[in-house]
Amino acid sequence: MVRGNYTFHMIKFNILKRLFKRAPMNFYNNEDGTTVIKSINNTFQGYKFNKIIDEDQINSIWEYIKQHKRITTIGIFLSFIVLLYGVIFPHYAFLSNLKWYFTVLPMLVIIFAIYQALLHINTIHFEKWLKNNFGEFEKTVYNPTDFIDKKYYNLFKIELTKAFGLIIIIIACFCIGSPFKITLNLINNQKYNEAIKLATIGSKIFPIAPTWYSLRGYSKFQIKDYDGAIKDYDKAYKLGPDEYNVMNFDNKIFIKYYTKQYKSAIKDFDKEIANAQTDEDRDSFLWDKAQFLYNIKHYEDALRIYNDLLIKSNEDRIFLLQNRLYFERAEVYKKLGNEELAEQDLQNANDLNLEDSFKNPIPEPTLLLDEI
Repeated sequence: MVRGNYTFHMIKFNILKRLFKRAPMNFYNNEDGTTVIKSINNTFQGYKFNKIIDEDQINSIWEYIKQHKRITTIGIFLSFIVLLYGVIFPHYAFLSNLKWYFTVLPMLVIIFAIYQALLHINTIHFEKWLKNNFGEFEKTVYNPTDFIDKKYYNLFKIELTKAFGLIIIIIACFCIGSPFKITLNLINNQKYNEAIKLATIGSKIFPIAPTWYSLRGYSKFQIKDYDGAIKDYDKAYKLGPDEYNVMNFDNKIFIKYYTKQYKSAIKDFDKEIANAQTDEDRDSFLWDKAQFLYNIKHYEDALRIYNDLLIKSNEDRIFLLQNRLYFERAEVYKKLGNEELAEQDLQNANDLNLEDSFKNPIPEPTLLLDEI
């Protein structure tokens, strides 16, 4: 048993040492009266000095390496932020309609080019600094040896522990719940102002996520910020198709219905009908518009759309349910006082389906919550 534990300890120890050999902290070794310093950017390149560099000088080299690595990391991060907020987010609608190789590949090439440029500049400065401070050197291949500096090995273990700790924290955060779910919980607890604050922060960090605007729009409606809610639902809808995209449009229409902005809502329907990419989408918006017109008592306008949809339903458009269309047109006829035509449509609806599942009232616009 003791022997087994000892073997496990040795395996763990050897694994750590193997990892250390490729780690940034393993940046030098001494052999036969020489010192080889590893390049800050090329794992396999080294600079060989025909002397032993003392401990204080080694420490100064490490500080310089850390400084340059930070500059490279910050440079890459800032470049990514500039691309994200300067190019991708402002033109997301346009970029999302392109093939992936017209968007992803150019971005990767740009980031790689920036990365290589930063590495090249840092390498030139590092080599110049080494030469000015420690004299001439010979470029060589950096081969990790069994030489291990305990100070930097311990530093490596500390950094490794920090990395694992960060991973654990991230996992724990996901276990607690995503930011979307936290915002939804705030809404469910009627903490609308707090939900708006959290959704606003989320929209700044990741402005192409429609859920942030959807949740914020719902919260703004609850505090009677109707214009703000409309803008948020419109933003969520325009960010592109997703599973809640129709809901975002419907919620925008509901708020305009609730605030009696009927003309504006009809314009929204007309815009979507004109820009629809498929017959199914176009007919779906037409049907929704007919229901909206019925609810605002524009019965003649609603009737014209139902007449058009019923003609289309005979053209092998299976998504247009004839029995439901007849039933809804019958409701319109009743409002117009034409009981005979209403009765005929109800008979047509019954002839198409023996079940009564289609006989639900024409739905009013409703505000729906994004249930994540």
